Amino acid sequence: MTPTVNRKKPRALNTLMLIIGLGLLMWLWAQFSLDLVRQALMQAGWGLIPLGLLGLVWMGWDVLTTAALLPAPRQWGRLFLLEWSSDGFSRLIPSAGLGGEPFRYRHLRAMTEEPAKVVLAYRMFHAISGLAATLVGAALCAYSGISPGHSWLHLVALAVGVMLILVGALLWWRPFPLATLVRGQLPKLVSRLFQVVEVAFILFLLGQAVTAERVLLIQACLAASTFLFAFVPGGLGVQEKALMLACTELGLGAEIGFQVGLLRRCRQLLWAGYGMLAAIWLEAALGRDSGSLEPSGIAGEPVAHQSLE
Repeated sequence: MTPTVNRKKPRALNTLMLIIGLGLLMWLWAQFSLDLVRQALMQAGWGLIPLGLLGLVWMGWDVLTTAALLPAPRQWGRLFLLEWSSDGFSRLIPSAGLGGEPFRYRHLRAMTEEPAKVVLAYRMFHAISGLAATLVGAALCAYSGISPGHSWLHLVALAVGVMLILVGALLWWRPFPLATLVRGQLPKLVSRLFQVVEVAFILFLLGQAVTAERVLLIQACLAASTFLFAFVPGGLGVQEKALMLACTELGLGAEIGFQVGLLRRCRQLLWAGYGMLAAIWLEAALGRDSGSLEPSGIAGEPVAHQSLE
């Protein structure tokens, strides 16, 4: 008999990392006064509404990644809402970005006969694109001479090494034809490119000048912290610390870094809230479709959904 303690170890480790991350986040935030919180929220003002919807800038590319792995005809409306709600769950359930994958799998079962393969391939695309973002940001910082005290080239080498391992594993596994894998990976890379809009818009809301140097260094530090501390659920604490270090390096001060981190978390919570509305609609639609099915006699046959239109 397999000891139950072995199955509990990954969950216990994830819980420990979550506690450590929350502790670091609380400790960092405790270093600053509530006046800075009030000031950040007042400066953002009504800008919090578009900030909460900023994910729409890059989410369409994520939808294209999933769609590339699904058979035609694709249900674009549901795929869009599924991406939104799955990402919302991942924000609300810090678990190395995996909180929304059970929900994604549940709804993909109605769109394909191989939902697990689609989810795993999507996660590999996500990891590879994250490493690419880390590599590009660090390389540009090294080339431009931004913050020369940091070991950008070491980070580049590490990111390249890990990315080559993941790409090799994906090609060895080959869950889909090579052309399909390329069509799925490219939109995810474009999605990462558009995510720099988040940093630029938050700096704008805080009344700070938006320059290429500032956006580049802050985004590079964020990507590096996400890569190096991927075991910390949600990047809690470590991303905030990276923002403070980047803003201090740029001469903006740790206080601005604190406010940038605060508004980032506000954006994620607002985005997750909208995503929960999408999840409610998807669950209701799935229930309606399941109730209207007639026995087909074929086990595991995917459910044919109607489009949103």
